[in-house]
Amino acid sequence: MFKLFLLLNPVYVTLFWATVLNTVKPRGNEPKTFLGKFFAVAFLTFIAHLLYFIPIPEIYVYVDSIYYLTHLLVFPLYYVYVRLLCVDPKFSWKKHCKYLCVPFALFLFYGVGVLFMTKTEYIDFIYNTLINGERMNGIFLYQKTIYLLIRLAFIVQGILYMTLSIKMVNRNQENIVNFYSNTEDDSLRKVQWLNVTVSVTMTICIIMEIIGKESFTARDFFLLAPSGILTVMLFCIGWLGNRQRAVLLTDIEEENSSEAAAEETERNVHAKIQNSHIKNRLEKLFIERQIYLNKDLTIWELAKQLNTNRSYLSQIINKEYGQNFSAFVNAYRACHAQNLQQSTPERSQAEIAEMSGFGSVKSWKRARKE
Repeated sequence: MFKLFLLLNPVYVTLFWATVLNTVKPRGNEPKTFLGKFFAVAFLTFIAHLLYFIPIPEIYVYVDSIYYLTHLLVFPLYYVYVRLLCVDPKFSWKKHCKYLCVPFALFLFYGVGVLFMTKTEYIDFIYNTLINGERMNGIFLYQKTIYLLIRLAFIVQGILYMTLSIKMVNRNQENIVNFYSNTEDDSLRKVQWLNVTVSVTMTICIIMEIIGKESFTARDFFLLAPSGILTVMLFCIGWLGNRQRAVLLTDIEEENSSEAAAEETERNVHAKIQNSHIKNRLEKLFIERQIYLNKDLTIWELAKQLNTNRSYLSQIINKEYGQNFSAFVNAYRACHAQNLQQSTPERSQAEIAEMSGFGSVKSWKRARKE
């Protein structure tokens, strides 16, 4: 009963978050709905764990291959989730399948070995041969080789995808101030904390992977640590993921290739004249049309109105005004808010902040200090 209680903890959490996140309407919430699929995969992994450790070998042999597939999919799916938050507007098999190739390939290789064993041989291989470390040959040696490759792939994928996820979020955060005006709303702070949490958990999972789940079969009490860790991790992923919205910066690799020629032309052909022209039109938009009152203003929208690209516009703002995009916009908002405060002192700070284009009073106060 103690073992069952420990094993069911992460199962309840994954089932709960899979249900919650999959009820989110897909439109505009692609990362959340994809995270729901991540939890569905995690749920299958824990169900397989449950069948292995209870144990129910007669049933587990039918889900053993599925366990290794879902086991290997965890980190690639998490990385795809981070991509959906940062650079990719929606999931695409054509674009994202490359991250899932290794899990599915090893799943197929492992499945081949299963086909060449009888049910009795397979149960003995899982619950005796692997645990006792007996010498093997033939199909059993093949199956153990694939088994070891799966464990190695899990460790390598964990390190690789967590490193890529952290780098992607950090790069996104560094660029946000140059692309968005309300950086308090358009941030990935929750994912940064999530990356820290998952990184710590990943380290523990890798240690457990090196030890092997077989080592826990005769030590019920040792299941307390992995069960508790996984429960906390899954709750944090679900809670933070449910609160984090996508902050897309168009894929830098793709954007650089399409903008490079345009930027080179703009630099070389009447650069100073163009800078002056764009600067005049930019100030006209801010002074006469008060475009800064749009709290969702982004550099892409502004660049579109100025008939230029966001990289070139960002360079002009940085060079001509000595500010990033966010600071430039918020300077106008702060001035507008000050005029409102003087002309209508009866208004609350929250009203003034909203009427001036700020996302919150906190953003307004921060802009006044800068």
